[in-house]
Amino acid sequence: MSEVPRVTDGGHGKNLEQGTRPLAALMSAVSSQTAAVIPAFLVGALALEMGDELRFSEGSLGGAVAFFFLLAAVISPYAGTLSDRLGPQRSLRIANLLSGAAVLLVATVAYSYWFLLLFLGVGAIGLAIAGPGTKTMVARGVPLRHHGLAFGIQAGGVPLAIVLAGLSVPLIGIPAGWRWAFAVAVVVPVVGFLVAPPYQAATTIAVRTAGKSRGLSEIEYGPLTMLGIAAALGSAATTTMAAFFVSAATDAGIDPATAGYLLAGASGSVVAMRILMGYVADQREAGHLHIVTALLAISTLGYLAASTGSKTLLPIGATFALGAGWAWSGLIVHAVVRVYRDSPGAATSMISGGLNVGGVIGPLVFGQIVEHVSYRVGFTMIAVSAFLGAVAVEQGRRRLEQLLAERM
Repeated sequence: MSEVPRVTDGGHGKNLEQGTRPLAALMSAVSSQTAAVIPAFLVGALALEMGDELRFSEGSLGGAVAFFFLLAAVISPYAGTLSDRLGPQRSLRIANLLSGAAVLLVATVAYSYWFLLLFLGVGAIGLAIAGPGTKTMVARGVPLRHHGLAFGIQAGGVPLAIVLAGLSVPLIGIPAGWRWAFAVAVVVPVVGFLVAPPYQAATTIAVRTAGKSRGLSEIEYGPLTMLGIAAALGSAATTTMAAFFVSAATDAGIDPATAGYLLAGASGSVVAMRILMGYVADQREAGHLHIVTALLAISTLGYLAASTGSKTLLPIGATFALGAGWAWSGLIVHAVVRVYRDSPGAATSMISGGLNVGGVIGPLVFGQIVEHVSYRVGFTMIAVSAFLGAVAVEQGRRRLEQLLAERM
């Protein structure tokens, strides 16, 4: 059995609302996903200027970013069901209000590190809601035959946030100050709020009982938990590479400005790869999770190349690792939504939670390894993390296929 069949559409073949506003749904999903993560990436990009004024060190910076993703990870499992209950429009409007409030509060009244943490917490709640909310918006708003491409575009919102955060430094942060960079960033959640089309909430809500959800859309959480673990392992590797690329490149002898441009280019490649993988998914009726496994597995080669510390191999390896190792998130969501179309928010909440957990654990562990051992050991560690993620995807796929085969 090479493909996980779709089994929860009630036999009708499609949602009655689906596909009426695909462009608006995609615009809202991408801008909302970008808005949800941009507070953390702006802090990372503007850390030097912010640290001087708010009096925090690089260690405190890592703690702030970890806190952001940790809080989002804790809330994510509950936010999925909430998203299905509220519907995609209300979910994304709430998420964008929280994300917009976070960047505006940092821009205007963050005068200490503790206030920064408080306002990042507001943004983290927005991220937790936006994770399943954006996926529900795509599932409801885009025709099924284009789901692969649509989820690839939606997943491009995260690396797009990194590109925007990096560009904000020379274009806004340096000439006008870091507070203006945060203030201008409010445009992103405003777009997500305004363009969100009005899709209704789900007519049946999955309720978790004894490890699964009951209702017309019965969700088996065992396989989804394994896929969530895979998402955490893969995210730990890619988030770490994105967060530490500039410092690692500088340590290898690359000029910091050049390293910044290389990071922007690598992040752009992630956006392109996610869209490409989405297009490939739409051309295939089977094997979507097999592609996820392959991408995670081959990305280990990029991390190992980066571990050499070579001025040539490090940027090449990092770009390859990010391009392949971060191209899979839309695919894994697409595969899950094909199975649980009636409750996409609840079903994908495990994936969203896993991505956020990886964003916490990876940078924290990597930072300690680099500080006490070396970049070589750190990059080797995240290569192992990516490989274990590939193994976890295969285990989740097999369990999901086995459960579905038992029902048929």
